[in-house]
Amino acid sequence: MNTIFKTLLKLAASTALIVSAGAAWAEFPEKPITMYIGFNPGGAVDTTARLLQKNLEKELGVPVVAVQKPGGGGTVMATTLMTDKPDGYTIGMGASAAYVLAPQLNSDIKYKMIDDFDHIATVSIPQDALVVKADAPWNTYEELIADAKNNGKTLSLSSQVSVSRLMAIAIEKKEGIDIDVVPVKGGSVGIQQVLGGHTDMTWGASGWHAQVKAGDMKPLLSLGYERNADFPDIPTAQELGIDYAFVDTFMLSAPKGVPDDVLNTLATAVERALTPELRAELQSKMYLSADYRGPEATDEYLQMQFDQVKPFIEIMMSEDAK
Repeated sequence: MNTIFKTLLKLAASTALIVSAGAAWAEFPEKPITMYIGFNPGGAVDTTARLLQKNLEKELGVPVVAVQKPGGGGTVMATTLMTDKPDGYTIGMGASAAYVLAPQLNSDIKYKMIDDFDHIATVSIPQDALVVKADAPWNTYEELIADAKNNGKTLSLSSQVSVSRLMAIAIEKKEGIDIDVVPVKGGSVGIQQVLGGHTDMTWGASGWHAQVKAGDMKPLLSLGYERNADFPDIPTAQELGIDYAFVDTFMLSAPKGVPDDVLNTLATAVERALTPELRAELQSKMYLSADYRGPEATDEYLQMQFDQVKPFIEIMMSEDAK
């Protein structure tokens, strides 16, 4: 009996070793991947995710299942994602503002930009602009500022996001003028406010293109690090001497702790998925530009954004505390 028992133990140990080795050798991915989308259907982030999804499936050889997780400008998705298993089978498409701005603006958000996530890649960027009504008396940013200074005007800005409020702070700081920031719910409301003559200007990452194409609005500046691909005549704020820029970059992230080989497999798949055809589709559907970075470069990019906006966030927080 002892001999038989010892033989069974050896067999069980050998089987365990084989199973363990098989698990280690299993090639990622071997089952469907869940991709959270941090915004509602139809918007720029959702469009980026849906277009990328079909190419990712081709590159990875498994289904990529999209699950909507909207709310809080992407913070609901990020908060959910950070507690998932870091095995590469759950990833999230969101926007850099949820990682860069939200934790600095909202003390209720407990995640940290780099420490709680493995960022896989940046994917696309919107083409933004500060716009005014077409029959407004200003054709350039310089004319807008000169009018405010020479006539003692307080400009008004419809603002749906912190990005544009921070822009107003930067302009006030440089030009010594006052801007009345009027909160609105959604970029389309901001555009309606300007078209209706209720405010002087609004800023948006999307939605303004059609108005400009139709001749109903005029763009004065962009907050991009470079000029917009489809609207290259619009100067950037930095070109105008304003010490502020921010591009809400759409990106894929995962919970912290994804194995390096899995993270690299996902990042490589994203890079390959951004084919010339997909890039053209992003641009034609939503005026989005492909903007790929790998994991390390994405971390550096987020840190750059974090450092650039921090002084203006501190001013905004001090104003709110008064």
